[in-house]
Amino acid sequence: MKIKEGLMIAGTALWVAVLLIGSPASPAWAGAATGRDICEGNGGTWYGTPDGATGGCLYPVDHPITLATCNPPEHLWHLFNAHAVSAEICAPYDPTIAGVLNAADCHYIGGIWDAASDPRTCTVSHTLFGECPGTTIYYADTSDNFLALTCVSGGSSSTNPSYGKFGGKIENDAAGSSHLGGNKNGSFYYNPGTCSEGCAISPNLPGGAASSLPSDALATLYVRLANDGNGSYTVCFNAVGMANPVIYRYVSGAWVAQAVFFADGQVCTTASGDGSFALGGT
Repeated sequence: MKIKEGLMIAGTALWVAVLLIGSPASPAWAGAATGRDICEGNGGTWYGTPDGATGGCLYPVDHPITLATCNPPEHLWHLFNAHAVSAEICAPYDPTIAGVLNAADCHYIGGIWDAASDPRTCTVSHTLFGECPGTTIYYADTSDNFLALTCVSGGSSSTNPSYGKFGGKIENDAAGSSHLGGNKNGSFYYNPGTCSEGCAISPNLPGGAASSLPSDALATLYVRLANDGNGSYTVCFNAVGMANPVIYRYVSGAWVAQAVFFADGQVCTTASGDGSFALGGT
């Protein structure tokens, strides 16, 4: 049984209201002990009974199962009775109307939630909503008020970004490097001692920097050093095909062009301390 839901649905209590008692139940997939096993084995998120028999399974808008079943940009619920799928619901969720206020809202739309930023952010790198040509960042404050969205033009689109909130924490006394995953443009080369206390990189910028990006920004990189670390490092972006690339750094509330050098098709700048960087230019 498939239901095309015409109303906006939000909140994890959805399955409670729409469990279809007596609906025809399809067989469970082979090898799965419970409905929860089926859900999570397919990359969904389970909202239901502790025994995994009855509940709902959420697949975000950019999940392959959703894309094969629903009309973008809908997200998909599989409803379970007795460990078997009893119904499918394709549910619209417009983030510009409903807002993106918490991790659950961000998950519905296939985003990456950062509760540590101020304001909090949900970064979406697919283009199913059509708001931006690349990455979209939604902002919410700590009082659950939806603030705004920002388009990061030129970002790459990916239905399953391979990067997380940070590109892996680095703890290393020696020199080394780290690069953003998910086809994101940005590299971090650190000198001996810089990351001895820990470093992390991310394409997601803190709220102030993210909300005031230069108009020509094409890619972003945030570097965080643990315990107020102040070692030196180099930030680079792929600049192949660009005639006049620029690296900006967010300093005292403003984006400032940095001195750069070029190496192996990259444009680079040296820095120290925590930093928000953006690639711009032409």
